[in-house]
Amino acid sequence: MALIEAQPLTDIIKLTLQTAYISDVEKPVNLLIIAIPESGKTTAMAKFNIAGTYTTNNITQWVVVNKILPMIEREGLKHLIIPDFLNAIEKDYTTRKGFLNLTKTLIEEGITSLDQFNVRTSKIYNPPIQCGLITGITKNSFFGFYDQKELRWKGGVKYDWASTGLLSRFVPFSYEYELTKIGRIFSAIEASEQGPNQKGKHVVVRTKRKVEGDSVLFQKLESISRLIGGETGSYGFRMQRNLQALARANAVLNDRSKVAQEDIDQITHLANWANYRNNPL
Repeated sequence: MALIEAQPLTDIIKLTLQTAYISDVEKPVNLLIIAIPESGKTTAMAKFNIAGTYTTNNITQWVVVNKILPMIEREGLKHLIIPDFLNAIEKDYTTRKGFLNLTKTLIEEGITSLDQFNVRTSKIYNPPIQCGLITGITKNSFFGFYDQKELRWKGGVKYDWASTGLLSRFVPFSYEYELTKIGRIFSAIEASEQGPNQKGKHVVVRTKRKVEGDSVLFQKLESISRLIGGETGSYGFRMQRNLQALARANAVLNDRSKVAQEDIDQITHLANWANYRNNPL
């Protein structure tokens, strides 16, 4: 579907991808996009089917070990893009748990070796091999539903992912369309027109850059990090590192070698949706 006035969504994806090419950043940022169906999640991610990324919905532990890890090592793969994460985890409990644990390791500390009965690496990776992840999930699949009798949310993956620590490894980006925008999207469809961001592919700077940070400016992101961290049952330390990485990425995309106030302003702006509140886009 057409992307109508979805600049913040494309901005956060582009910044996330850029974090993989900053020498000051220890690991690429991971992004979790949360919205109801027909919100353009897959369309937005498809815009970034570029060098350094691999997009798939057919993902298993075997595929990670036998295809993804070699791509990271030999082809410079920096980010794995899975438009619908549930396609990868809707398996039996044991398989799902194993895949989630593997994913958590791949995007955080990295994989050194695996020696399970069904998943084995052919070598030991030193240093550990890792890549970032950009993925999407529907709002209902993430939150589930609120049980009025038990007075709690049930059926969604949020609390399970939070309890295992997986959720704290993602920068969230949740949104919904306001009524006026819904009308414009219908008009574009009825007129068989594409949205203004539909044509062309977005690119990032794929050479390693060093970006000088600024502790005073970074401190302005702390309240955002604490807030997002609190929603996942964490302190927000990982989130602070992620937001600082995104600020550095914004500096690179604006051809700066040092973080400036403009970079903090951009991250603060994107923080309107870098949460779990599904604010209007």
